[in-house]
Amino acid sequence: MKIAWYAQRLRAMSAGEIVHRVRERLGRRNEAAKLKRISRRPWDGTFADFPKLPWRQQVPPDLRKQLAADAEKLVRGEWELFGWKSVEVGAPPCWHRDATLGVVIDPDTPSRKLDHRHLPHDADARAIWEINRWSEMTRMAMHSALNGDVHAICVSQLWLEDWCDRNPPGHGINWTSPLEAGLRLMNFCWFDALVRGCNDPELARRQDELTVRIVPVHAWWVWQRRSFGSSANNHLIGELSALVMAITRWPSLALMICPAQRVWKLLEREILRQFAADGGNKEQALHYHLFAWEMSWHAGLAADGLKGAALERLTKAAQYFVDVVEAPECWDFGDSDDAQVLPLAVKRSNAAAEFRGWLLGRSDGSALRYWLGEPPKGVKASMRSKWLVQPESGLAVWRDARWTVRADASPLGLGSMAAHGHLDALHVSLWFEQHALVIDPGTGAYYGNTALRSRLASWEAHNGPVPVSGRHTPRRLGPFLWMNHHATPTVELSNDICVMSLECDRAFVQRAVNASQGYVEICDEVGMETSHLVTWQLAPGWRVEQERKDGFVCHHADSIPVHATFNGAAIESWEIVEREASPHFREQVTTQAVTITFKGTLTTVWRKAG
Repeated sequence: MKIAWYAQRLRAMSAGEIVHRVRERLGRRNEAAKLKRISRRPWDGTFADFPKLPWRQQVPPDLRKQLAADAEKLVRGEWELFGWKSVEVGAPPCWHRDATLGVVIDPDTPSRKLDHRHLPHDADARAIWEINRWSEMTRMAMHSALNGDVHAICVSQLWLEDWCDRNPPGHGINWTSPLEAGLRLMNFCWFDALVRGCNDPELARRQDELTVRIVPVHAWWVWQRRSFGSSANNHLIGELSALVMAITRWPSLALMICPAQRVWKLLEREILRQFAADGGNKEQALHYHLFAWEMSWHAGLAADGLKGAALERLTKAAQYFVDVVEAPECWDFGDSDDAQVLPLAVKRSNAAAEFRGWLLGRSDGSALRYWLGEPPKGVKASMRSKWLVQPESGLAVWRDARWTVRADASPLGLGSMAAHGHLDALHVSLWFEQHALVIDPGTGAYYGNTALRSRLASWEAHNGPVPVSGRHTPRRLGPFLWMNHHATPTVELSNDICVMSLECDRAFVQRAVNASQGYVEICDEVGMETSHLVTWQLAPGWRVEQERKDGFVCHHADSIPVHATFNGAAIESWEIVEREASPHFREQVTTQAVTITFKGTLTTVWRKAG
């Protein structure tokens, strides 16, 4: 697999990219020495008024209260990873430990000798990086600034000093990803502004020392190691966004890197490249859509760049997010690692709903309005009981007061690697009375459980019709590398019915979705040559009972039951089974599902019981 991975990885690159990567690899040999020289250079730490902090008098009461509750736990080392998993990280945290497994990675190993994709004892680099993004320190600083608790911000400074002591540039797992360094820079921009806003001379003195140790080496390294070529996805957006924010905050960085406006121009180009004209993110992963959007918005605020083509595209992307996300029970399509950029929401676990509320100007987005100000103009809720189709991004959504239907006819993903795409073409997700009903099963993990990741991204994990013998393409050769991408599916409206089609392995499949207030009807056509399988996987909390030979009923403690019936001339069998799902990154649960084997045509109708 490793030889195949390298071969396909080379195929995903242009000749120019291969040359660039060889030169970059050679340059890493003396990178640690360069970083040491950067850290010793005299540096002008004069800072500008970015980010602009809001008035304390305007803070929403629920935000103030939640910040206090969070800070109380954080200072004790009780953290919540990925917005759901409670762990003891230590106080100060153990910066090189996968807190979900207890595995520590040697901090003294030169970073260039570490392969973050394959760590000892199944440790997951993403779990280690989670506690090294510094958003918890930013969160504690927010609490100190708004609630007058100086202790929390003092603890944060001590922990950042400890981080610098234990993570010398060029050594350890935390110097292997420029995106991770970029996320630290973004959080440190806000942390620095929050500390200065306390108007405490001793805090300011210690902050001056921290800034000298942190900012120059991080900014230089992110600029030198920024993503390029086939790897230039949301990582490059994050790296450039961090640089725009840092150079705006500390203008002297421009002498080491370049002016913020030049970096913004590079970022603007990526925004237009990675977000489609209809607003969808080309990575085909809804979580990364918001992740990339938020980073871009912060940078735009910093560079005064929210105008022209960039503003238009980001506004389209905000509208797209509002249209296709369903909160709070999201069940996003494509990869999701539950990342956050800055800890701005009242509750991280509800961030998607809060962002949607902010973009729509509703009260449930009040915390984001407090921190970020006004959302982009013109974003609004879509019309009810009408299909909204985004042909370029390949998504169609239908909503009314009872049902939400999301139909996926998207390309596999961005570029030659399609790093964050899943085999979800023709998949349909359903929500009934705001409860997730039929789901996309999630992501699982990246490096720590690659087998689970592969299963959840597979054709069989989604509910588009799949040959019983399986499909041969696309093939995954690594956590973020697909080969032999499938053709882009088609989606169109015909008499208010959403019709999707896919050609893969020289076979043609069509799915038509008819939504109304009373029912959702899904009709699959696969031909009579090969038996196909459709798997309707239900969200946690739903229980399935067979009602009759051609149907079943779904029960939920907080919902009216839902009936599903199916018919077709050549239904071979059906059964109730159990399937894996991942509601959050690194969380694995078992849910019920119904599998139906058939040839020809299968029609499944979902409706309220009674």
